[in-house]
Amino acid sequence: MDTAEEVSTNECSPSPKESGEVVINAGSSQTTNDVTNGTSDEDDIIHIYATLAFIVVIIVIGVPMWWKTTEVYRVPLPYAEIEALAESPIRASIRLGLFVRSPERRDILLFELSKKFENNFVFNLQLEDFTLDPAVANAAKTPAALEAAILKRYPLEAGNFVLIEWGKLEDDVLVTSERSAFISESATTLKLYQVLTSWILQEYKLKAILGSKDMQTSKVRQLRLNTAPMQPQYDVLISVFNPRPDKQKVHWNVRLAAENYIAPFLTALGAVSNFTIKTQWIYEVEILQFPQKQVPDETQLGRHFVLPELALPHIITSFEKKLGNQITDDPGIHLVAYVPPCELAPLRIYRNDGIRATNANVEAFTSAKWGGVVFANPPEETVKRCLDDPENSEVYVSSQDVMPVLLYQLRKIFDLENNIPLLDCAIAPYNSIAPRLWEVDTFVRSNTIYRIHSATLTLQSLIQLLGGIEYIVINDQVGAAIKDAYDRILLAKQHLLENNLANAAEEAKLAYISAERAFFDPSMLALLYFPSEQKYAIYIPLFLPIMIPVVFSFSTISKFWRKRYGKQKTE
Repeated sequence: MDTAEEVSTNECSPSPKESGEVVINAGSSQTTNDVTNGTSDEDDIIHIYATLAFIVVIIVIGVPMWWKTTEVYRVPLPYAEIEALAESPIRASIRLGLFVRSPERRDILLFELSKKFENNFVFNLQLEDFTLDPAVANAAKTPAALEAAILKRYPLEAGNFVLIEWGKLEDDVLVTSERSAFISESATTLKLYQVLTSWILQEYKLKAILGSKDMQTSKVRQLRLNTAPMQPQYDVLISVFNPRPDKQKVHWNVRLAAENYIAPFLTALGAVSNFTIKTQWIYEVEILQFPQKQVPDETQLGRHFVLPELALPHIITSFEKKLGNQITDDPGIHLVAYVPPCELAPLRIYRNDGIRATNANVEAFTSAKWGGVVFANPPEETVKRCLDDPENSEVYVSSQDVMPVLLYQLRKIFDLENNIPLLDCAIAPYNSIAPRLWEVDTFVRSNTIYRIHSATLTLQSLIQLLGGIEYIVINDQVGAAIKDAYDRILLAKQHLLENNLANAAEEAKLAYISAERAFFDPSMLALLYFPSEQKYAIYIPLFLPIMIPVVFSFSTISKFWRKRYGKQKTE
């Protein structure tokens, strides 16, 4: 029994050899699985690190590099300082001397004038007592002698003025061609104040320039229409029109006339602008194609021809085509002398109401922002001779007749003419071709203030534009021009406040030029129509195909790290 049981037991149990084989096979299968799992984990890690490296290259290196290379270049600007320019008003100082023989009257005038200018919106009045030795004052027998003695002791620079009392004076105030005015013993402070503010300082112009609320809107608009803003450079073109050179020969040395008349006048205004004078002759140009209306008169010819006022703008249009404006980029002032042919001479300008505009032999009209036209009618004897003998058609233009009219037109264009009447006040007649000295000072001062104000507005408009639109390029040239304009505005204001008119005018002109150059620089328009939205619209199709796998890789990386660290925590 026992033996049988043992045999039976042995048959059911595997042999040692078979048992060993079975164990060995099981062990081989487990080792293979471990190797396979280790290889898979290493591949996943390599894949994850490769993905991380790709993300780093794209986000850390690629995106910043793209952002930097597509960045708009902008020079830093003093935005706050330029905005603060309007907070400091433009102030100008003027030195006003007063010579009065009576100490009591002198003290009263000094006190009352200082009170009048106490709250002036522009001017700081520096009143001074000009005294002379009684012997020197009594030795002056004429106003000119007294003026010379005072100016010898108290020299006046540009922008200054002096009031000189003279007993024998018909008017209360007589303004001379120098920087002086004679006042009578009965002239009141109010009268002196009116002369200073209306004629010498011309505050109404400054109120129009600075936009003062005291000025009525219609007056401001009319003043701006009649006054052309001064530019740093002008071409003054004098043109002589001879419409029928085949029938009449016109003789006139226009170049010599320009050198003798126009050049001295413009030289006096050189502190504000640079002027280039040019002359030319133009032939075969008819002023208008309209029926010629004859009007009988009492002259030797017995008639003249009517030029209606409504036709004057069309005359400028017909001349404009022949003047050659395209030869220069500088703004031009046109002075045209039209010599009518003898069969249509003389031409007379008639107003719309049917009355002659003037009784002078030389007819003329002015356009404030363009120039002036003079109709140089030949003398009656010349016209009669030409009509009697067409072959003898020699016409000589007189410079003494034409050039004073052209000078007057220049005065109108530059707004030097003063049309404000003041009771019992007068201005001495001209004694030279150049403008009066105080007129030049007023012209320079008003244009200096105009340029400071204009340059300030230009800079403020520009920085508002640049601050609001961030994709406009600001290169080094534009930045330097803006900073230069800002610095020169400050210098011009300081010079005006210190009564240094010449330096203030120079700095204001350079500030105006720099501000205009910065505002109209073409480089700022390079990306004006390429905003950031368009930049994103162009570059997103390039980056989106690359960024989509990168974004989805974050999910894979997250799952991998959660699985790996979760397994480590489980073990």
